[in-house]
Amino acid sequence: MSYRIQQSTKLLSFSEFDHLDLFQAQALHYRYARHSHPTYSIGLIEAGLGGNYYRGATHLAPPQSMILMNPEEVHTGYSAEGLPLTYQMLYPSVQLMEQIAGELQGDRFPDFRIPVAQNQSLAEKFASLLHSLECSKDKFTQQCLLIDVLSLIITQHAGIKSRSIQSNQEHQAIGLIKEYLHDQYNTNISLEQLAELTHLNRSYLIRVFSKAVGMPPYTYLTQVRVEKAKELLRQGMSAAETAIAVGMADQSHLNRHFKRIVGVTPGQYRHIYSQQ
Repeated sequence: MSYRIQQSTKLLSFSEFDHLDLFQAQALHYRYARHSHPTYSIGLIEAGLGGNYYRGATHLAPPQSMILMNPEEVHTGYSAEGLPLTYQMLYPSVQLMEQIAGELQGDRFPDFRIPVAQNQSLAEKFASLLHSLECSKDKFTQQCLLIDVLSLIITQHAGIKSRSIQSNQEHQAIGLIKEYLHDQYNTNISLEQLAELTHLNRSYLIRVFSKAVGMPPYTYLTQVRVEKAKELLRQGMSAAETAIAVGMADQSHLNRHFKRIVGVTPGQYRHIYSQQ
């Protein structure tokens, strides 16, 4: 006799650990759109076969694989070969990772070189951390496990690099565009505005931005709006009000993009935080 495992997703958040999020998915058949996160993304494949497109290549992750991705780097995610995917993803902030890396190796930030790692010992320790975060109420134990496991991940799988300095015109233009989209996310933005801001023609602007960031400006704007929506939903704002506040056309527009990036609907996300 066979049994069908119920598909489910769950999101846990820990404000005491610099707003650390833990996303859990069971028996998921899903394909995430190209996106990035402002945080690091560290995960564990528990069953099925995970796939992602990252840094210009497709990567497959069998069970007990560790997923390691840097902030602001574009990727996809999907269940490969038709297999239901069970996995957990942890999203530590850049600040938290920099603090740990600084304690280990000085004032620098960790850079994961490969998105899929096979490390059985580390996977087991990471699984223990995830279990503690989900099931334990002992914050001290959780904190000790978190710092210890993230330290091991940084030491074993991250190179250390200094922040790059934008110096040429193209890099300066990219910085200006990002800043403008973050500041004006809830307004009607035109390509002409960005061209005037950067003194680049429209087609060249799109090519330069897409090459550097991994997505065109309009996709980046959608992601900014989703991140802003998460902030408002955590504060208790309704999904309908949030859609208007972040510049989305309507709630269905927000729902579609939010779930493609976050994995849950705005209503589910708001409910998670209302219970805390």
